[in-house]
Amino acid sequence: MNGNLEFYASLTEWTPWDEAAVLKMQYLQRAELAKSITCIGLLVDLSMDQHFEVRKGVAENPRTPLTTLRRLAEQDFCGSVKDAAKYTLSALI
Repeated sequence: MNGNLEFYASLTEWTPWDEAAVLKMQYLQRAELAKSITCIGLLVDLSMDQHFEVRKGVAENPRTPLTTLRRLAEQDFCGSVKDAAKYTLSALI
């Protein structure tokens, strides 16, 4: 993980500028961050990303809201995203 990714992965308080910076990143960077970030609003936004890798990262993050995990587990069109969300849900419930 490069310095920029490490910075955002360790953030506990997010500003709108931080969220905007993440949304402008390349999709593989967004996917990596989605696995570990704590910003609920950004996780919800990333759960609707066009790239399945990003949505899968959100599905693997235990800090993702339960409603978002359930939506990914039931409605995502990618099987690996659905499976990851189901696995995360089973670990949390």
